Amino acid sequence: MAGSVPRYPLRGRFGTGAQGSLDPAERLTQDHSHNLNDKGIKKMLKSLASAVTGLKNFTIQLDVLGNNLANVRTIGFKGSRVTFADTRSQSLTGISRGFDGGFGNQKQIGLGMTISSTELDFTQGSLEFTGTATDLAIEGNSFFVLSDGERNRFTRAGNFFFNGQGILVNPDGLAVQGWQADDNGVINVFSPLSEIFLDSNLSSPAAKTEQISLSGNLDATLTPRANVLTAGIALTLSADGSLATGTADLNDLTQTTTPLVSGDTIDIAGTLPDGTAVSATFTYSTDGTTIDDLITVINAAYGGTAVASIVDGKLTLTDVVGGDSNTTLALSSAADIALSAIDTTVTGFTGTVSTSVAIFDSLGDAHNLVITFTNTEVENQWTWAASFVGGEETIVDGGSGTIQFDNNGVVIAFDVDGAATGIVIEPGSGGSQFTVQLDVQGGVGFSGMTQFASDPTLIVRDQDGRPTGSLLRFAIDTTGVLTGIFSNEKNITLAQIALAEFPNPVGLFRSGGGIFDVTSSAGRPIIGIAGDQFSSSILSGSLETSNVDLVKQFTDMIVTQRAFQANARVVTTADQILEETLRLKR
Repeated sequence: MAGSVPRYPLRGRFGTGAQGSLDPAERLTQDHSHNLNDKGIKKMLKSLASAVTGLKNFTIQLDVLGNNLANVRTIGFKGSRVTFADTRSQSLTGISRGFDGGFGNQKQIGLGMTISSTELDFTQGSLEFTGTATDLAIEGNSFFVLSDGERNRFTRAGNFFFNGQGILVNPDGLAVQGWQADDNGVINVFSPLSEIFLDSNLSSPAAKTEQISLSGNLDATLTPRANVLTAGIALTLSADGSLATGTADLNDLTQTTTPLVSGDTIDIAGTLPDGTAVSATFTYSTDGTTIDDLITVINAAYGGTAVASIVDGKLTLTDVVGGDSNTTLALSSAADIALSAIDTTVTGFTGTVSTSVAIFDSLGDAHNLVITFTNTEVENQWTWAASFVGGEETIVDGGSGTIQFDNNGVVIAFDVDGAATGIVIEPGSGGSQFTVQLDVQGGVGFSGMTQFASDPTLIVRDQDGRPTGSLLRFAIDTTGVLTGIFSNEKNITLAQIALAEFPNPVGLFRSGGGIFDVTSSAGRPIIGIAGDQFSSSILSGSLETSNVDLVKQFTDMIVTQRAFQANARVVTTADQILEETLRLKR
């Protein structure tokens, strides 16, 4: 029948059995009457096979690109890339020898391409600030270590939180690994990894004050000044109007209009420097008759705290010790003697500088301690005294002393009065007796107390006691140290977050949920600390975003699409050539 196709035994690479219909191309290769070259048909079939490998593998690349783009907002996501390699080539001829003794090149035909690898890209992703303390981002090549209870797993996604049991976990409940601090805040990084735990009811115990550190300046110009009272009118002698002296009889004064007789009195009233009332009486004839006799009675009334005298005919009263003063003096008499008012002419001034601080006993009870420094007449020397404001506290010993500066304003000596080396305090609140040391020299340079001619700036730089405190918040530093911040201003180290690095992180197995698992290709994990064993750092309140570059992904997508289209054209073209070959017989 015209146009019928003859039947031939099936053979070669295209056959599936001993007998059956031949592929038209195979039929042509066996039709020797047409003298066709079998290799030509097979070469066209190789192009089909090569193009198919391109279609298949560029489809896989598109899958990878699609996954990258799908995770463009996934926390800690690391994109992947596809690399290709050609397959083994078929040699048409080997190396041939030329007529001149040289060699000709071999002839090979490639058989397509294959996927060499799909590799993870561990370049750093951008950091996004969240403000949540448990959101952690890594800058560097490290990984967070997680545990599912049986094995350690690894991630770059640091969106963690403390669960109901106080354990730091990721959204899938895997526990973040590290080391818990002991009761003294010490971390042993050589111990096995454990979960990070934070007890919201954690408290900081009270601690008694053992040292107070003082800092600042004592003004070198704050020298004490004695308070002076002076009569407004000078006493004069009636005989010649000259200024009276201490030996003058009271009846010889111009101010005495009617002579005093035995028994007449002059009342003495006033206050001591500390404000204590003074009351005394001078009796004429019995206590004497001269101005000096009157002064003797006044001095006895003030008990050595102030000294009376007559200067240029005026009665004066001067405090023995310089400083702020409440000294007053008034003289009055029923006799006919005119005594003028005695007023302050030099205001007493105390060269003192004070500061106060709340200190704590063994029960955490606070006591307000005041420390006062007073300049003395000894060059560059001050005295100091401690006291309490209110309360039942008492200073048992060591509550005063001296401090000595050199000519450069630097402390050279600090002494405590009594047998103690510090201030011995009985708190009176049930706590035990305790001793507080005063540190006035600081650590470096002028960090302690100084004496310069400038404004006083005395402060308590620090005191090491504290009351009981409750946990207010926590902070995580760049090395992964978790610190508790308590209401008593005490910061306590609670835990250390561990990191891991791998010899070949590209070899890790991506398990989903931002988790990577160890493979033999990745190597054994190296456990360490940020900023110590590793150059990585941890940023609290931030998250690492996906490292997928949209521009590059879209560019690769265009190239992949074109490559797929080109391979599809090869298939179409090869099919057209085969069809034309079939038509050669017609």
